[in-house]
Amino acid sequence: MRANRYLPILLLGLLALGIIFFITRLPAQAQGQNLLTNPSFEGQYSGYVPETPAEQADCSLGICSTAQTASGWKPWWVKERPTDVNPEFKPAQRNVGGSRVRTGDRAAQYFSFWSTHKAGLRQTVTVPANSVVQFTIWGHTWMSESDTSLTSDGGTPNMRIGIDPTGGSNAYSQQIVWSEYKQAFDSYQPFSVQAQAQGDKVTVFTFAAPSTNPNSPDYGFKHTDIYWDDAALVVVGAGAAPPPPPADSGGGATTNPNPPPVAAAPATQFGGNPTATPDAEGIIYAEVRSGDSIWAVAARAGITLDEILEMNDMSRDAFVHTGDLLVVGYGDPPGEEIAEEEVSPEATESEANLDETGDEKIQATSTPEVADSLQASTEGEDDMVGVAICLTAYDDVNQSGVFDSGEELRPDVAFTIFDGQQVVSNYVTDGSSEPFCLEGLVAGSYQITRSILANEALTTPGDRAVSLTEGSSLELEFGSFLDEETLALTSEEGQVAEGADSGVQTSDGMDEDALTAVVVGAVVLAFLLLVAVIAVIIVGRRKTA
Repeated sequence: MRANRYLPILLLGLLALGIIFFITRLPAQAQGQNLLTNPSFEGQYSGYVPETPAEQADCSLGICSTAQTASGWKPWWVKERPTDVNPEFKPAQRNVGGSRVRTGDRAAQYFSFWSTHKAGLRQTVTVPANSVVQFTIWGHTWMSESDTSLTSDGGTPNMRIGIDPTGGSNAYSQQIVWSEYKQAFDSYQPFSVQAQAQGDKVTVFTFAAPSTNPNSPDYGFKHTDIYWDDAALVVVGAGAAPPPPPADSGGGATTNPNPPPVAAAPATQFGGNPTATPDAEGIIYAEVRSGDSIWAVAARAGITLDEILEMNDMSRDAFVHTGDLLVVGYGDPPGEEIAEEEVSPEATESEANLDETGDEKIQATSTPEVADSLQASTEGEDDMVGVAICLTAYDDVNQSGVFDSGEELRPDVAFTIFDGQQVVSNYVTDGSSEPFCLEGLVAGSYQITRSILANEALTTPGDRAVSLTEGSSLELEFGSFLDEETLALTSEEGQVAEGADSGVQTSDGMDEDALTAVVVGAVVLAFLLLVAVIAVIIVGRRKTA
């Protein structure tokens, strides 16, 4: 009788243990849990040990004493414009005037005097494999000529945040998913972005690239300060498999593990007077080739990345695929009457540029104004004073960010040179005749962008803004390497479920780990129930005996 009294309690205990074991075996998704180390930027700040050659050059003593960052965080910076410097990093204190700290006693701060910077903070975090994560943080800027005013005088801070789903440390990686830019002056505003991890690590980035003082374009504001506080990285969904990595900052992707290079063909000048034939609606399309990035399509069309994105109502994180048609210009629709075709001087000149094999001798195109300058320079007018920009793309084998001896030129890189108003030239490298020098330009500011393939990682900035005076010249070297890890990811089978979106992936069902946990839990429960049944039988036999 006593055994019968305790039998229900024994059975309930065994069932409870089984349920607990089953629950604990389910994969932890850490939803709602902040995965960042020191997300509020409190505590002790310490100097940064430089990791890249450029950082080591700026910190020749082996430690960056002016880059004081909170535990768990690292700084990054690049110097592209003549006004750019490596900013000073230090904690913002609550007892200092202004809303410099949102919560707690400290916030992250970096700043520059009478100059500009392109810089931020980063942290690499371990996350559940292939999970969808969300990075949020509060930030603001103070750009002022006054030492005491708490109100900014103007300018553009260009603040945003990003997630590298591969866990890399390069702030110029094309893998990074960026938020929209926000101009957050004088008081904290929230920033947020989501991405799916491609493995079990991601890196979060803050980013700011403040403009120069519009009243003194050769200088920054006296005070250009950036503040960040109260960060969080949380899991918002489980992922079945990592998505294909983006091909460029425009988000292009390919599932081909070894895409052929972009054809080294001359860029076609469309611009405001398209030369390609419009369709019945007056739209000019360009087809995406295998291995193309949106930049490469824009470069061949003679337009900027922003222009092609606007024409196609796309964002920088959009995806393109081989065979897609992108709008690259507009023109008059073909009429019913076809006028007699005339041979233009440009066509004659184009034929003259063909060599014996029929290939183009010159791989660059430019606007008529620049073409006139280039022609004048080739006619021996040595007294002409102008600006020259020389471009080189190279295979940065040691990933140093420097074009070292023995490293080879990289072919099939499409460059676009933009003067702020229009594309002045395009060029596609052949890997043998570079550097390519565009001479006879007028003095002023230019933006140079380059294309990038799906499995290519940049070691130098791919988008550079320069300002040149009359008679000056500038040599720009663009380094990159083939990312074997990314290449391996693109070759894995079943990366994206059939019919799934190309963007951030979430799983409505259970992934493989969850299914395994369910099976294990079921087996354990069955075993415990079997033990309970055996116990009942034994107790019954003893009672009978």
